[in-house]
Amino acid sequence: MNHRIGTLLLLGMLGCATRPGSPTDLLQSYADALRDGRMRDAWGMLSTAARQSLPYERFEATAREHPEQLSDAIRAYGELEPEAPVTAHLTLASGETLTLFEEGGQWRLDPSALDFYGQHTAAQALRSYVRALERSRWDILLRLAPERVREAIEQAAATAHVTPDARLQASFGGTDAVRVQGVLRGLRDALERGRTMEVAGDRATMAYGMGGRSLARLVREDGRWRVEEPE
Repeated sequence: MNHRIGTLLLLGMLGCATRPGSPTDLLQSYADALRDGRMRDAWGMLSTAARQSLPYERFEATAREHPEQLSDAIRAYGELEPEAPVTAHLTLASGETLTLFEEGGQWRLDPSALDFYGQHTAAQALRSYVRALERSRWDILLRLAPERVREAIEQAAATAHVTPDARLQASFGGTDAVRVQGVLRGLRDALERGRTMEVAGDRATMAYGMGGRSLARLVREDGRWRVEEPE
């Protein structure tokens, strides 16, 4: 599909949230307006941001210059099931994304909203690490540790005749407590500022601290991201 017509059609799905009816109603109205040649009406269904990036004159010209592709897209819109599930994604101030879905005419939260210490993405796992460290949740920190680190902690705990949680707590305290608090502040600040998480396969890193000279490393094991001890 031509890039411009593709942009036109995709932006059509970003309708104004104040229009009545369901998202499928809006999409049908958009398709009807395009089919009837009511380009001004169709353009008016775009979001404010979409209209700013795609002025009406360019919107109308794009539709006029690509009639066959426009017809194909309108036909595809007509095949949408009226009861097709609708989802929405909300980005929180923390940078995390919540998924909502429509059920019986009402919006409901996806079960992931209950996962305060999630590990589904590298960024989520690192936020979970910061939360757990802030709250001294040694059990959660143990769960967030890579398998080799967790096994080493468990072995050390067995030798010292203490629980793994107690052994982990001891490793974060004492003379190392000042460093740990510095790491915590650096990670929290980096996440709040939206530092980029670099992901390559099952490995991920995020720079943090003064000048971004420190590095948080994560690894994905069994489908869940785990946090190696930050530098």
